[in-house]
Amino acid sequence: MEKIKGQAGKVGELIFAAETGATYQKTITLTWAILRETGILLWLVICLIFVGGEWFGQKSIVLGKSTRTWYEGLKEPSDAEPKSATEMGQSALSAVSTGAETLLYQAKKQLGIEAEPPAPAPPTPTAAAASTRPPATSSPTVPTASEADEPDEE
Repeated sequence: MEKIKGQAGKVGELIFAAETGATYQKTITLTWAILRETGILLWLVICLIFVGGEWFGQKSIVLGKSTRTWYEGLKEPSDAEPKSATEMGQSALSAVSTGAETLLYQAKKQLGIEAEPPAPAPPTPTAAAASTRPPATSSPTVPTASEADEPDEE
């Protein structure tokens, strides 16, 4: 029994010593700093992946457009051929690019890369045509040639 009491006393002295508390406090502080800095490193790597993906995507789009131009230059141009696939591709690209531009802007800011905020999306061609058309109620009525020749009846 004396051995147990003696050993319990030694353990109690080690646990409640001032040096033990300072050591554990340093350990917890250092562990927190390591975890925080590792989290920041992981976030910056994720941002780098987004920026690299954007660079790859931009280069792919430029290459695709130049390849399309080259290919279309090889065949005879035809006005009767519908360009629905091109229109659908441009529509999908503009829908995805709005969200991606905002994400990439934030990622570049996090990496310390100078970047301009994303520009607002341009209006669609049908909306632009509708906005340039004057409203029907505000346009003046112009008499036709037959109405101008008729005398006023009073």
